[in-house]
Amino acid sequence: MKKFLLVIAVMFAFVSSAFSEELSLTVNKEKGEVIIPAEVNGKYFVSPTKHALSYYKGGNGEKSIMRALVSEIDYYNALAEIGAVPGNNIKPEDMKARSSAEGKSTEGSKLTVFLTWEGSNGEIPLDNAVVSEVANGEVRPLDLRYTGNLEFAKRSHPGCFICLDSCAAGISTNAAWPTGALNNREVSFHGNSKVLPPDGTRVNVIVRLVK
Repeated sequence: MKKFLLVIAVMFAFVSSAFSEELSLTVNKEKGEVIIPAEVNGKYFVSPTKHALSYYKGGNGEKSIMRALVSEIDYYNALAEIGAVPGNNIKPEDMKARSSAEGKSTEGSKLTVFLTWEGSNGEIPLDNAVVSEVANGEVRPLDLRYTGNLEFAKRSHPGCFICLDSCAAGISTNAAWPTGALNNREVSFHGNSKVLPPDGTRVNVIVRLVK
């Protein structure tokens, strides 16, 4: 019985370590590009979320359309390496705005994001992979920025790579929706199951600096 339990424990440890193995970002300075290994979280094909991509070990790792398999701190550094400049203008108190009219939009270098996976037939814009449900019908294209938030990331470990509104936690966030928009239920987001591959599929998230 002891031998059996030992074998089970070893098998469990192997599976756990395999799942939690850290991968690496790819940084291409010439292209101004960062490639992030990630996987799809099918829960958010139906459930709403403000998170497009979060580190799976972070506080919001299971609250995102995709789980990043590398640290958000590495992502922050990689964006700086390709020449992006953080806005650092969104503070935690800004998140208390009661509506987007009272809120603040993120600043920082502009970014574009694309996805690829086996069988994707090329790069898929993140805009196509996210469904925005807007109360007044005004769908706004993503306006992703290098928000910054490094100190908050180090202090609170939310794991947020890409937030779908302007946010004090995400390394990159969406200037199209100011803080307060979600508090007022002006917009909600979820993954597009008609575009994204199934739950658990490995994807590459390609972030490019707009020059």
